Amino acid sequence: MTANSETRLRPLAAGDVDRLTRLDAMTSGGGSRTSFFERRLKAEQVRAEGFFSCIAERGGNIVGFALGHLLDGEFGVKGRVAVLDAIAVDPGTQRQGVARALMDEFDRVARARGANEMRTQAQWNQPALVEFFAAAGFRLAPRVVLERPTEYVNF
Repeated sequence: MTANSETRLRPLAAGDVDRLTRLDAMTSGGGSRTSFFERRLKAEQVRAEGFFSCIAERGGNIVGFALGHLLDGEFGVKGRVAVLDAIAVDPGTQRQGVARALMDEFDRVARARGANEMRTQAQWNQPALVEFFAAAGFRLAPRVVLERPTEYVNF
């Protein structure tokens, strides 16, 4: 898989977890999600048909990634849906087509696996990510996401 003459696309590999963790922390402003990436790698190895990963490299360095999975009939949806779980591009290579290449590959794999819709989510206080998703064709879904702590007992 090739995004352009400089960028090479490939699946997630065992040696990528540390580099993905650093890139994720750098771009999200959050802490380390090493266990998330380790679990994703294992899930993809065990059930490759249900998970998707794409690593973007330039000169042997990881400059971006996209991770996702497929859902069948979840939350009342008929059919298969691709869920984009995480995406990041190194700040030094943003606005150079890396994210577009990742999304194009994600779309290609999702369609090949029978999905005709993609979903993702973003924190409202990450406007650059929300703007990216809008530019990539995402729109607000007609569903409301609700959450509460599991220790909630006042009902």
